[in-house]
This record gives sequence, C-alpha cells and structure tokens, in this order.
Amino acid sequence: MITTNKEVFYWGPILGKFYYMSEFIKSCSQELSKKFPGERWPETLILNKGNKFVWMNQLEDLQVKGQDVFLKYMLDESKRKKYYLDWKNDLPVLLNFQCKIDEFNLSDISDNELKNIWNKFYDLTIKFWVNVIFPELANYGSEKYFKEKLSHYILKEDDLRTAMEILTTPKRSSFFEKEEVELLGTYDFKKHQEKYFWLQNSYFGSKICSIDFFKERKKNLNVNLKTEIEQRIFLTRENKTKIIETYNLPKKIINISNAISECIEWQDERKGHLLLNIHYKDILLNEVARRFDYDKKYLTNFAFFEISKLFEGVDLKQEAELRKECMGIHFTDEINVLNNKEALEFWEEFVDKEVKEHLSEFKGTIASKGPNQITKGKVRVILDPFNIKHFNQGEILVTSMTSPEFVFIMKKASAIITDTGGLTCHAAILSREMKVPCIVGTKIATQVLKDGDLIEVDTRKGTVKKNNVLNQLI
Repeated sequence: MITTNKEVFYWGPILGKFYYMSEFIKSCSQELSKKFPGERWPETLILNKGNKFVWMNQLEDLQVKGQDVFLKYMLDESKRKKYYLDWKNDLPVLLNFQCKIDEFNLSDISDNELKNIWNKFYDLTIKFWVNVIFPELANYGSEKYFKEKLSHYILKEDDLRTAMEILTTPKRSSFFEKEEVELLGTYDFKKHQEKYFWLQNSYFGSKICSIDFFKERKKNLNVNLKTEIEQRIFLTRENKTKIIETYNLPKKIINISNAISECIEWQDERKGHLLLNIHYKDILLNEVARRFDYDKKYLTNFAFFEISKLFEGVDLKQEAELRKECMGIHFTDEINVLNNKEALEFWEEFVDKEVKEHLSEFKGTIASKGPNQITKGKVRVILDPFNIKHFNQGEILVTSMTSPEFVFIMKKASAIITDTGGLTCHAAILSREMKVPCIVGTKIATQVLKDGDLIEVDTRKGTVKKNNVLNQLI
C-alpha cells in the first residue's frame, strides 16, 4: 500500500467525481495490459470525499514507470507517430457514436436498447483511453530523465531550468486557443456554440455553454489574438533553435525534447475530446438515474462499469449510502473499492495535513518566468474553477492544480501557484502560453496562503514570500 514514509505524488484534490474518471481508471489498471501485455499504471490510491477528488501514487514508482514507458513507447519518433495515428483513426468511431446518442429519445427506448447504448459507449470510451495513456504516463518520467541528460551539456542550474522550459514547450496552439481564434472570427454564434458547447465541462460533470456565454467572451478577446498566437509559436521555435545552437545539443537531446513536447500536444488534443465525452456520460447517467429511481449525485460515486449492474437488476442503493460521505479505490492489477471507514482514514492520513500558516516563505518549481521576474499581488485561493466571479483581474491564483476548466481564471491571473505539478503539467504549459509567471509543485501553497494575502512571487528563485508587515495591517 502507498505510504507517507516515501514521497507521494498527488493529482488533486480537484473538483471531481469518480464516475467521470472511471474509464481512465479501468484502462490504467486492467485494459492497458490487454493491448500491451505487462503494461499498467503503478499502484494507485484514489479518494473521493464529497466533491473533492485526489489521485495518488508513490512518486518514485510513478517516475520509474513513466521513464520506462517514455523510453519504450514515446522516445522513438516512428513508434510515437504510430500510436498517435492509431488513436486518431479510432477517434471518429467514438465521435460518430456520440452524435447518434443525440438522435435517440432515450426516455422512449427499452431497457435493453439503453443497455446496448450504454455498453457500446463504454467500450468505445475505454478504447479512447487505452490509446492515450502512454503520453500521460510518459510525461511523469520524462522530465527527470531529460534533466539528467541535458545537465551534461548545460552545467548552470538556472540555465538548465530555462533550457528545459523552452525545449519542452509545445510548438502548436492549444484547443482553447483554437476555439478563441474561431470565436474572434465568427458572427454565427449559434454554430460556434453547437461546436464548443462543452467548453466548461469538467471531471465534476457537464455544463452547456449558452450563446450569450460566447458573445460575452468575444467582447473581451484581443483583436490581434491570432497574430499573437502565431508570433508566440514562431518565437517558441526560434528559442528552441537558439538553445540548441548555443549549447551545441546533439540529436539525441533534441529527440527527447521533441518527444516531450509532442506528448504534451497530444494530451491537450485529448482533453478537448474528453470534455465532449463527459457531456454524453451525463446524458446517459441522467437517463439511468431517472429510469431506475436513483439520485444522480449518488451514482457519480460509482464507476461506469458498476452502474451497468442496474440493467441486470442489481440494487445499488445500500452501497450508494455507504459511499455518500467518502469512497476510495486502490488498484494494482485489480480494482478494489474501499469502504467509507477505510477511505476516511486514508483521507485523514494523506490529504488532511497540518496547516503551516506560520511559514512566510516557501519554494516550488519555476514553470514559467513570465514577463517580470518578480510579481506582487493579492492571493485568491480557488479550488472550484467555476467560482470565476470571485476572482478579480490581476489577482494571484493559488490552487492545488489546474485542469482545462481553470483556463478562464488563469487568463485573469497575474501569477499562478500550485501545490502539485512539474514542467509538463497543465499549469506549466498554459502559463507559458499565456506568459504568466508560474510556480508549481510547492506542495503547501493552498495551506500556507489564504484569500487576501499580499505576496511576492519570484520566478528567478522559485520562491513565494508573504509580505508580513502589510498582511498584519490588513
């Protein structure tokens, strides 16, 4: 079992529910090894208390397995392209089936017909995930491996960090940037809404964006956005070339950096399709909850494959009560569901840590230097990314980690600080795109800082410092 005696990797806590992650979990633990014998995610502990979701691994195990996958499947360009094309070729089957779901009046079809739709959707979603696990897992091992190899050519720590930041930056725009460019150029808001209605979906569920949502966003978009994105991508390529030439980096180092940045690009592309997929998960769950007389919010504590038992006449209501407060999953080769008592004990051990408010300074990994080396501002701790109305322009975003639904807040932040993550995490990549100062992997930012704190973010040293004098006056 995972232990706090060794360093633990945390993904979260974020706003999320088990149901929306269950195909990924199933794929990591069991389905991956069917397609790639012997391959699986390292031992994992997952906890879901209320609306908070957290994924944990032993950090060393994750890095070792991630490096193994990176070297075996992602470093070789021909292999990487093959797996990417496999995913792209399978993707239309899922997308077309999702469109068919829109054509059904689910309330009018029989239990057996709904069961067939449910199972087909599940099988296609599993296939979607199995094909895209490797770039996700590889990035957790590639960063450490790349740093070790690059350090033979770049000796100074600051120069090494800067080079890694530049060389791992993606060379193409994200799906959010593509959407914004399309929004800027359209006057057919209905058509745009039909294409991007899923933009605010998350691991907590789906939310259909209205036409007015897109109209309001367009008002705040920079009219030169497309040019700025093209210029950023051009400068990214130029900066990569400059680093390569400055340090005379060999082809083997260039191959590593290309593999990492392409994995990140693949992950970003996957995220857009995932958010759309969540919309259809919700459509099906709503109908199952209605048909079998369940409170939907309790069913979100079950995996997709567990809910399938309802079609066989299994009663899940007693188990739903047991999972209402807290539930957990532990897996290696098999998925084991933890009871409420076990899950709460693990939550207390791994998640509810001692608050360290007395600290006035702490460090993390510099993910993006931003335009200024020192940024001063007011803290806003955001754990629910849909609380955007409580985030003011220019505040410093402090959160456990970011995910796609945080983008709208990140665009308003003067700096970003997270508990978890490294150079290839979501916050790191997006902050570099946005040219926002960012420090990740602090482990304690959300515990030490509170709303309204005045702080100084130094992206030369990777430090976050409280302004204790001004904070006392406030």
